[in-house]
Amino acid sequence: MKSKVYIIRDDINHPKEVIDPVMEKVFDAERWEVILTDRARDLIETGEAADLTLFFTNGRPEGEENLTPEEQLQIVQKVRSGMGMMFIHAGLVLIEPDSPFYMELNSGRFVEHSPYHVEVTNNPVTSYKHPIIEGIEPFTVLDEHYYCQVDTTRTDVILFSTSQHVTAAGGWAHGVGAGKVVALTPGHNPEALGHPQMIQLMKNGADWAVRQS
Repeated sequence: MKSKVYIIRDDINHPKEVIDPVMEKVFDAERWEVILTDRARDLIETGEAADLTLFFTNGRPEGEENLTPEEQLQIVQKVRSGMGMMFIHAGLVLIEPDSPFYMELNSGRFVEHSPYHVEVTNNPVTSYKHPIIEGIEPFTVLDEHYYCQVDTTRTDVILFSTSQHVTAAGGWAHGVGAGKVVALTPGHNPEALGHPQMIQLMKNGADWAVRQS
């Protein structure tokens, strides 16, 4: 049976034309049923269960409000019940420090990014092993460097991203109830999102997030 993944993407700065072709490389059609949408609320309103959800944007199309705390809690509960979750690049935006997405789910949130695209070197941690970074080599791409607030008491940093401006957490992962959460900060443009090492990171992250053990 295929695993079902919801991919929430497409806004003015992160268009589906950039994201969708990469997702075809990440999610093998023989293993995954892929549902593409630009609305985070689709995840709440659908009666179907998902094995994994990816946030590439905040999932708020023009004309819609941000997810309320109550709506965020509904998604948190889905993860606690076993759904995997991945936040990639702009999926980390508009997460408030007192929100359920930060306090109970992701443990990380976007704060600021580099004023322009810069060379960013992404280095897997070397102090311990994690399935998401297994086989991943350091890679450098021109990208919009994200700086995030990360509560390291509630998650494991698995990737560091370094530019001329700063070294910051580039990826982290942890369990939430029966579910698992992964966050990756690279991926603003085709070069960064489509880099072979980034594609492998997303594949590894997806596999880890839906693994039950």
